[in-house]
Amino acid sequence: MITVALSATIGAPQERVWGALVDPNERGLWDERILGTVALSPPTKRAAARSRKPGKKPSLRITRWRFKLGQVPLVLQEEVIRAYGHDRLMSRMTIGSLRFEQTLTFHGENDETSPRTRVGMKIVATNSIAVIGEVIPRREVQRLVIEYVDATLRQVQKHCEADA
Repeated sequence: MITVALSATIGAPQERVWGALVDPNERGLWDERILGTVALSPPTKRAAARSRKPGKKPSLRITRWRFKLGQVPLVLQEEVIRAYGHDRLMSRMTIGSLRFEQTLTFHGENDETSPRTRVGMKIVATNSIAVIGEVIPRREVQRLVIEYVDATLRQVQKHCEADA
C-alpha cells in the first residue's frame, strides 16, 4: 500500500474549510479538475448492501463527478464512510481505476490576528493500477496520489482564503 499524508494551514475558519471540502455542491466552485457533476445521492439500499461486505463500512453519501486527472477525463467517485463532527471525514475514493481511502482532519488554530485551520489529508492507495493492457507501477501511482493531494490542498486553500 502507498500512504501519502500532507497538511496545509488555511487562513479561514474551520467551518468554512469543512464546508468547502465536504459540501459536494461547493467542490465544483474550487476544484479546477471537476468538469461537472454526474450524480449526487444518498446511498440506495442496493448500494448499502454492496458496501456491507465483510470489513467494509457502509456509505453515508456517494457523489460522482466528471474529473480530469492530468489530461484524461475520468469519473471521480467519493463515498463518505464516516464523519466525526467537523474534525474528521473518512471516504473511499475512485478515480478511474485508481482506488484509495482518504482521511481529512480539521483543527482550528484561531488567534488574535485571524482564524486559521490546519487541514490534514491522508490517502492510502493500492501499489498498482490495472488499465487496459498494462499495469501502472508503484512509483507512478505514488506520483499520481501526491499530485492529487497537493492540488486539492492548494486549490481549497486558495478558495477559502479568497472568501476570508
